[in-house]
Amino acid sequence: MKPLTALILGCLAALPLRAETAYNPETSLVEIEVTKKAYDYRTPWIIRNEQVRKNGILIEDQQILTTADGFSGQYLCRIKQRGESRQYTAELVWIDYYANIAILNVADSEFWEEMVPVALATSIPQSGELQIYRWRNGRIEQRAAEIIRLHSGSSKMSYVQHLVLTVSSTIQSAGWAEVVFDGDQLVGLTASASKDRLNILPAEFIQKVIDGYRSEGDPGLGYFDFTFMSARNPALPASKGLDQRDVGVVVTETGTRGLTQHGLQVGDIILEVDGFAIDSEGQYLDPDYGRLAMGSLATRAHFAGESIPFTVWRDGAVHRLDYTLPRADFGQDFIPEQRYDQPPQYRIAGGLVFQPLNGPLLEALGKNKPPLLDYYSQQKTLDERTGLVVLSGVLPDDYNLGYEDLRYLLVDEINGHKISHLEDIEAALSAPQGAYHRIRFMPEGGLRHIVLDAAAMPAATRRILQHYRIPQQSQL
Repeated sequence: MKPLTALILGCLAALPLRAETAYNPETSLVEIEVTKKAYDYRTPWIIRNEQVRKNGILIEDQQILTTADGFSGQYLCRIKQRGESRQYTAELVWIDYYANIAILNVADSEFWEEMVPVALATSIPQSGELQIYRWRNGRIEQRAAEIIRLHSGSSKMSYVQHLVLTVSSTIQSAGWAEVVFDGDQLVGLTASASKDRLNILPAEFIQKVIDGYRSEGDPGLGYFDFTFMSARNPALPASKGLDQRDVGVVVTETGTRGLTQHGLQVGDIILEVDGFAIDSEGQYLDPDYGRLAMGSLATRAHFAGESIPFTVWRDGAVHRLDYTLPRADFGQDFIPEQRYDQPPQYRIAGGLVFQPLNGPLLEALGKNKPPLLDYYSQQKTLDERTGLVVLSGVLPDDYNLGYEDLRYLLVDEINGHKISHLEDIEAALSAPQGAYHRIRFMPEGGLRHIVLDAAAMPAATRRILQHYRIPQQSQL
């Protein structure tokens, strides 16, 4: 028995005690602390400080890669490495909120000593197990992740469509740029999390965005500015003279964000995009990743400003046209969904608080937002206006007696002037109707109009600002 026992023990001794990790996170993974200005759109003149902690990873050219989430309004960024308490001041070199990608740099040369950049994976795995890493309480936390699927989805920070890798993992409170690896290759950064599901920003997409930033002019990401419906019911294409099944989608609206003028028309059946056949559910066969929604073709191999060939069925014949990708831009929307790195806008006149209708205001209201505001926020245009202004509240004073309870009414006119933006209010108040300011609201709001004393408004405004300790009358 002794020779056999010795043989077994010898074999066990030859086995490794544990599998060696292909990636050493301590030499490239960092912890980021962002200090930023935060706002409550219900009281837009109040500014408070807020801190966000997230992860970053060293890549080539002494750059730190992370997601853009949490940086809006930042004025101080500090980084820790190796779990140590020392913090290094970092500079935000470049950020793309639409892609949800940011690049940081640290000027202190000592920071870079013994730090090793990682390589971004050139392809996205579609099955198997990955590893997630992050710093937590001064220690590296590692969790396994199982790939669920690769698909086309919207950026967490915008409406841009791109590839998204969804995985399942037991990691908790994630979605803050935790790094995801396949061996020693960076597969991506976590962008969001819900229960045990995480959405990952793939390295292939990240590299494309970085390449665009480094190119001349930084063209930014494009977007398909139209909507469509499925053509699965054979009667739909047949009604347009197309005698084929399970091909194409029908355009239902063009210029949905007003960002571009192109050759698509409502009723067109899109048959091909960028040389790829489109099926009746709006999908194409990607040569690398299989069936994907066609929305990702806007960012898969193109930037804003580039033309993509479309093949459509129109008026009983095949037509070919070039679609120029518009650059994603919230500022061009009728009702902007987001405002990054900008404080809330407001104007106070006689205690009446006016604000533009936009996504952050509606988000601040949450479930309490009036249905009328929700309805108008879905509109793309309205009576040649370029925006909408809301009377969001009234700061009580003798001057505005009787109007104290007014909330979230859409402004139509002031003194006969149509109101689209806060700047319109100043011009309108400079031209009262006789001795009074007459403010009219959209008819659906119930209350039609109010009247205020024109001569008394300036003094009332100064008194109200002082009483409520509001630093300035407007923020435009």
